[in-house]
Order: sequence, then structure tokens, then C-alpha cells
Amino acid sequence: MGADIALIDGTVVTLDQDVPDAEALSARAGRIETVGSTDEVLADVDPETTVIDLDGRAALPGFIDTHLHVPMGGVRMNHVNCRAPPNESIANVQSRIRERAAEIADGEWIICSGYNLGLVWEEEGRHIDRWDIDEIAPDNPVQINSVGGHTGSIYNSAALELGGIGRDTPDPEPPAIIECDADGRPSGLVSEDAELPLHEAIPDETDADRRANIEWAIDQLLEWGITTAHDAKTTPTDLRLYQELEREDGLPIRLGMMIQGDAGPDLGAEGVDLLSHLSTTGIQTGFGSNRLFVVGVKYFMDGAFTGRTAAMSEPYEGEPVPESSPQYDGVLHVDPEYFADRVERASEAGLRVCVHGQGDRAIDSILDAYERALDPEDDHRFRIEHAGLTYPEQLDRIADLGVCVSSSISFLGADVSRNWVYWGEERMNWTYAVAALQEREIPTGGNGDWPVATGDPRVALETAVTRETVTGEIVGPDQRVDVEDALRLYGPDAAYLEFAEDEKGTLTPGKLADITVLSRDPRAVAPPTLTDLDVEKTIVGGEIVYDAKRGHVY
Repeated sequence: MGADIALIDGTVVTLDQDVPDAEALSARAGRIETVGSTDEVLADVDPETTVIDLDGRAALPGFIDTHLHVPMGGVRMNHVNCRAPPNESIANVQSRIRERAAEIADGEWIICSGYNLGLVWEEEGRHIDRWDIDEIAPDNPVQINSVGGHTGSIYNSAALELGGIGRDTPDPEPPAIIECDADGRPSGLVSEDAELPLHEAIPDETDADRRANIEWAIDQLLEWGITTAHDAKTTPTDLRLYQELEREDGLPIRLGMMIQGDAGPDLGAEGVDLLSHLSTTGIQTGFGSNRLFVVGVKYFMDGAFTGRTAAMSEPYEGEPVPESSPQYDGVLHVDPEYFADRVERASEAGLRVCVHGQGDRAIDSILDAYERALDPEDDHRFRIEHAGLTYPEQLDRIADLGVCVSSSISFLGADVSRNWVYWGEERMNWTYAVAALQEREIPTGGNGDWPVATGDPRVALETAVTRETVTGEIVGPDQRVDVEDALRLYGPDAAYLEFAEDEKGTLTPGKLADITVLSRDPRAVAPPTLTDLDVEKTIVGGEIVYDAKRGHVY
């Protein structure tokens, strides 16, 4: 039988050290058959083969994003965009909310996403507040949620009333916040447990809505050339919907699931202990198919750099805040002892832990727990998600313990990078330290944590190479890597993070035929223009699922 698909007359960037370059490849039954010259591949072609003339374009291993949020990405595609850029002032945000209010009925919620609580607007020197929102949407409850998702949201008066929050509402227990003005009136910013009544006031998403959001998100990921995505907080509902899609042959992407270890209003021992339920089923890391599979269980150790809640060993720089504030040096969301117990329980059950860790104080707590529970000689591949700030001694511990890292390198090239002024230049030298991670041979995948930042791998690749922020500054230049090492973040090293290095990550005969076709070889363009490359085709299992000219074709 001939090949199902053949790509000829181009550049095949295999990322396979044994055969680093070729000009063509073929695939049959979902796997790569031949990698070599065009003449060699044409020998596999018969009248039934789909032949793609690359015409000098580049075929790469399909991008593997090791940390993003599929349902949330779909949800936020339909929210009012409050990011900066494109917004440059409170007035810009008001204009967008006003447009949405004109489109919907009175009383219907308006949800806005991408707001950066880490920095104030330069034009006004402050954040938007409830009264700014009341001016343009007095008859609709409005939520403006933060870009990082760990620092609360801003609400207007209609929303605060629905949540039962007013001047006489008791002060919440730290680190929760109900921010008030000088007259004691809530200004609209509410965070942590204090925000729960407001969350409950927002109508629940139906299963049909959530499934639609998942499908929209998958379409976007395919447009970015992503063939495998690790969903970083899979709920029981998501797990059921993903299974429905797979059964109906409607899952055109490969999905790895980090099933949340705790659920409910608290992330610690007072929440629902999903890990205990999961561990009694016998399900282990890797369970599933090559289309839908378990990556591990997900925990949160600290907050985010946006809003200054990532747990740091030294206080944040910039505007002073009281030492009692969670924005002074961040906050640990999980008691370290409780987390250590969770790591031991997961390890015994054959479930790998993937834990959100941003600040260096959080990284220490994670490593202490891993050190207590794990045998470095075992091939456990427990993970740290984001690994925002890691100093040399911590990097050495990560290497010694055999821990893997999913680095949110995209944060530096996206709008969230504006928060680096609160970290200071010295800390920036060890922020998303990709070069240092690779020097120590720590398996490191890349991610955009979409929709916190963009999920476009081209932004992550360019940022890893240039270390240039959205404001044009170069931060931590010693952590720059070359283009081929950057590609490893979304190729073979990312595959290793899911125990799939024998199945994907390089274009090697016998591996899954997951391929991203770019308009040019990324190694042949100047680094600042990597984001100018076009994703022309996305191929999963030898089938074209996205074509720039035809759209989604699955």
C-alpha cells in the first residue's frame, strides 16, 4: 500500500539528531513512513496518496504545548477584551464594555478578560473602578477578571449588589480583599474567598456551552499549529466532555489532561479531595489513548506575578504595600505539609504531580515535598508548571531530583511581562531561565498558559531566543537560546514531559505523523521575525486538520 500523505520539495526540520534535515516525508496509517529526499518519498506515492508540494516551506514536528487551559481559552474568546495592548486607557476599556452592553439585554452579565492588575493605566495613573463601569453599563452586572486569574476581579455596582457586597460587608480574612476607597465604599476589586459570592451570582455554564467553548478553543490551537495540548486543570465535567468528543470522532487534536487534585472553594485540605477518589480507581499517569490521556494531577502552590501574589523570598519592588498584604511577598495557596502529603499519595498511586509554582519561595516548598516523596532514580517525571523564578541552587535541586519543567516563556513576550518592574532586574536574570534549565539537561517544555498569555508557539519561540518583552526591553539576556534549542521546547523535550518521546516530538519514521507546516524554516529567519512566520497546515495522525487557505478541514 502507498502512503496516505506525502510532503515533498521543502525543508523537513526533524529535530532528530540522527537525521536532522530532509526535504520530504511520507506517512501511512497515522505514522511517519519515510523521511529523506523527494525522490525517496515519491517511491511511497500511489494514486490514492495526498501529495503536498511544500515549495520550499518547512515541515516541523507538531507543536506540543505543555500547559494551557482549553475550556477557559474558549470562554475568553467570547469575553470583552481588556488587555493592554490594544487598550491604552480606562476610556478604551469603557468603550469596549459600552459596545457589549448595547448588544445585550439589561440584567445580563458582561464578562471581561485580560485585565492586568499588576500595573495601573499610565494615562489615568490608576485602575478602572466600579464607578467607571457604572457610567457605561449601569443596568448590567460586569466582571473584569485579571489576566493571571490569581488576583481577583473588578466589579460594578450591579454585580456587587448581586454578590451582597456593600459598605457594611465585614472585612474578609487575608489574603482575601474587598478594596475600599477613603470613604469606606467598595471600589470594585474583590479577591480570593471574598469573591465566591460573586462567582455564585454568575449564571452557571451549561454543558452545551462548555462543549462549544472547548471546540472553539481546539480550532484556535490548530490555527497555531498545535497538535498536542496539555490541559492544565481538567475538571470532572471536562473529562466527560473530552471523552464524548473522542467517541464521536470530534477530537482533532491530542489532549493530555492534568486532572485537578483538589476542587471546591479551597485549594487545600478543606476542599474536595479528588486525588483520593482518583487514586482508588487504579488510573495512573498515561491512562487513555494517544488522542486523550492522563498527564497527572494538578495543584497550585502559589499565585501569579500579575498582581504580585507569586510567593517570593524577598518582597516585591515598586509601590510599597503593607507587610500584611498578599502583594508584599506573595502568598502560598497550599500548606506545604498538606502538599507534601498529596505528593506522597499521588506517587504511591502511580499519578504524576504537576504543580503550579511561580515565585522562588513556592519553588522551595515544591522541591521540599518532592525531595521527601520521590526517588531520583525512578523515572517519575514529576513537574513544576511555570517555574517563574528559579535560582541556580534550585535549578541544581531540580536536576538532581529528576523533575521536569513546563516553562511559561511566553509570559515575557506577552502583556503580562509588564509586571517585571515589580521583580527587579536581578531577579529577571533567573526568570523563566530556559538557558540554565537546558544547560543542566532538565527536561523543559514550553507553554503560553493560554488564555493567561497567548497560546501562539511562535511568540514563545521568539521570546526564548530574544528575551524581549512586549515593551521592547531585553530582560535576562543570559537566558537566551538559539532557535533550534527553542524548538525543542515544543518538540522532543515537550514530548518527554508526557512520557511520549518514543511517539512524537521529532519527525522520525515510526512516530506519529503530527506535523506543523510553516511558511519558512524558522532557523533561517532573523529571530525578531519568528512571529511573522505563517502556520500553513496542521496535520495530526497524517490527516490535515487545518489549512490556512481552507480553514478547519476535519
